[in-house]
Amino acid sequence: MKSLKFKPVEIFLFLNLYYACTVAEEKVRQAKRTYIVHMDKSNMPESFTHHSLWYDSSLKSVSDSASVLYQYEIVVHGYSTMLTAKEAESLGEQPGILSVLPDVLYKLHTTRTPEFLGLEKSTTLFPTSDSMGEVIVGVLDTGVWPEHKSFDDSQLGPVPSRWKGMCEVGKNFSASSCNRKLIGARFFSKGYEAAFGPIDESMESKSPRDDDGHRTHTATTAAGSTVPFANLLGYASGTARGMASEARVAIYKVCWLGGCFGSDIVTSQKLA
Repeated sequence: MKSLKFKPVEIFLFLNLYYACTVAEEKVRQAKRTYIVHMDKSNMPESFTHHSLWYDSSLKSVSDSASVLYQYEIVVHGYSTMLTAKEAESLGEQPGILSVLPDVLYKLHTTRTPEFLGLEKSTTLFPTSDSMGEVIVGVLDTGVWPEHKSFDDSQLGPVPSRWKGMCEVGKNFSASSCNRKLIGARFFSKGYEAAFGPIDESMESKSPRDDDGHRTHTATTAAGSTVPFANLLGYASGTARGMASEARVAIYKVCWLGGCFGSDIVTSQKLA
């Protein structure tokens, strides 16, 4: 069998390529990204008096510099944080850790209309009655444009007494932006900013304000108030309404110009 012979220059190039690949791989392992840590709440060690102390201890055992972005108590029990791949792997091996999942960036997709779903004539799913005003639709997306006519509250009674949410003030968004239709609005950006850096407020509002238009569109499709004589530049005039036009709306802005991170979405669930 004929043996292969390499010239010194070929060996040198190969070793340089191998070294470059090794360095690149190590840089990837050392780079930090956001993870969602799912804890088994029922198995908290007795040495801890509160779950938050357990969460913090588990995190500090693998990283001195990492901090908790959000704590989760509704959809899952646990927290989100920024770790290297090696730290995440080490954390996942601890007792009581159910999973350590990389944060996911989601993209926006437009919702369909009631006609597409065959619901435009349904009285069973969306009955017209006073009880519809007790329904609160929580919407997670790009925020809200409160001046939109579909958020008119003139035909609605008082806000349901069970509502405990808030109208969060921020850039281009005041407390008066909410009303008896748009009863709540908040924004969440820690996961997004951990990945992409601070939000550029010259490009978008760090507030519940919708600078994209996607959520205002989908929120009004779901529960927009009745708007007579709606049209597009004078064409196709008609009455626009949401599928549940008398329901209230609470908006949670979790999507920004670069997308929507799971860590921000999960923490908003406890308030929806």
